Amino acid sequence: SSILKVADGNCPIDCTSVYYNGVRRSGLYTVVPSLAGMPVEVYCDMDTDGESCTSGGWTVIQRRFDGSLSFDRNWRDYRDGFGDLHSEFWLGNDHIHDLSTQGHYSLRIDLEDWSNKHKHALYQSFSVEDEEHQYRLHVSGFSGTVQDSFGWYHDKQGFSTPDSGNICAEISHGGWWYNQCHYTPKGRGPLGPDGIVWHSWKDSDYYSLRKVSMMIRPRNFQSRSSP
Repeated sequence: SSILKVADGNCPIDCTSVYYNGVRRSGLYTVVPSLAGMPVEVYCDMDTDGESCTSGGWTVIQRRFDGSLSFDRNWRDYRDGFGDLHSEFWLGNDHIHDLSTQGHYSLRIDLEDWSNKHKHALYQSFSVEDEEHQYRLHVSGFSGTVQDSFGWYHDKQGFSTPDSGNICAEISHGGWWYNQCHYTPKGRGPLGPDGIVWHSWKDSDYYSLRKVSMMIRPRNFQSRSSP
């Protein structure tokens, strides 16, 4: 289906539209999700490979790599987005909802640990409901180079933040689709869940990864040679 293809001259609705318009350079672009009709600036990744060596067309929704930005934020911050698109950021749940529900989207999560080991997880299907439904997560169709610690754990969960009355978000100092809490044992200090934990990486809820990015693009993405 060609649900997400954009006629020339129209505003791109995501980074795949930008890609289809002949742009192959990663960077900041303005897109207008078809359901919202309001422009939003996004970071487009035109380099990362998908399956079958089809690289690019990814709209980045989250990036964390040096801990310079606090993710211990309130509901409004996570709703509207925060950070710097060139650096660490959360795009904003309203924008993630608008983007992920205007067609059939896939999600890619890239992970790197403190010994520069890279792995990734790919989900064929990804969408986030609206604020009224707590940005409930729908994710399925896992493949990748790491075991699934996202889909099976967080699918169908609502989003929560430290100020939304969810004890997991308070303990973990950040917003997420929490299923259950990561408790820090006494004496473990900040080694606990501050940061991003991928349980199956070390079979632990206390190993924080160094870098994580999340990006989405239409499931039917086809790479094309430049016009």
